[in-house]
Amino acid sequence: MKLEKNDILQRLAELSPREKLLSAGSVAVIVFYGLYLLIYAPITVEKTQLEQKINAQQQTYRHIKKISVEVAALRKNKQDTVNSGEEQSLMAVVDESSNQLEVKTAIKRMIPDGADKVTLWLENIAFDKLTYWLAVLETKHAITVNQISVNREQTNMGTVNAKLLLSN
Repeated sequence: MKLEKNDILQRLAELSPREKLLSAGSVAVIVFYGLYLLIYAPITVEKTQLEQKINAQQQTYRHIKKISVEVAALRKNKQDTVNSGEEQSLMAVVDESSNQLEVKTAIKRMIPDGADKVTLWLENIAFDKLTYWLAVLETKHAITVNQISVNREQTNMGTVNAKLLLSN
C-alpha cells in the first residue's frame, strides 16, 4: 500500500472535525513528548548529576579545610616540641632510640649524609618492630623517612631487611 501526498491530504479531508481535533491533539502530544525526551529530560539528568558532583566537591573541600587547620596546628606543635627540646644530632637520636627500642642489633651499617641525613641498613628485624621504631622517630623526634626499601626474609616469617634514608 503506497500512500502519496495527495492520498494523505484526501484522507485528512474525509475525517470529521472531531477526528481532526483528536489527530491534531495526538500529534501535538507526540511532538511535545519527543521534545521532552530529546531536550528536557537529558538536561535535568545532567543538572542533577552536576549538583551531586558539586555537593561532593564542597564536602571534600570542607573536609580538606578542616584537616589543613589540624595539620597546621600539629606542625606548629611539632616545631615547638622540636625547638624546645635539646638539639641532638640525627645520628645521636637514631642511636639512642634504637637502643631504647632494641633495634640497634639489627642495624648493620649507618652512614651519615651531612648533618641532617643518615642511611641505615637493617637486617633480620621484625617488621612490626621496624614500623613502630619509625613511627617513634617521626612523632617524637620529627625524623622522616625519605626513602625506604624493604625485602622480606625468606627463612624467618615476619622479619625483613631494610635500607632507610632518614632526615630531620
